[in-house]
Amino acid sequence: MEEIMDRLGHSDDDTTRKVYLHVTKKLKKETSQKFGQLMRSLQ
Repeated sequence: MEEIMDRLGHSDDDTTRKVYLHVTKKLKKETSQKFGQLMRSLQ
């Protein structure tokens, strides 16, 4: 997180989290859905 903040010029990690955390949540959801599909296809 510190490296990301430094590259973006953010002095507060809260700023970085607010701007970029939503992307992570979306990717986690998509990954979970894909994993579920994979598991169902193996049954």
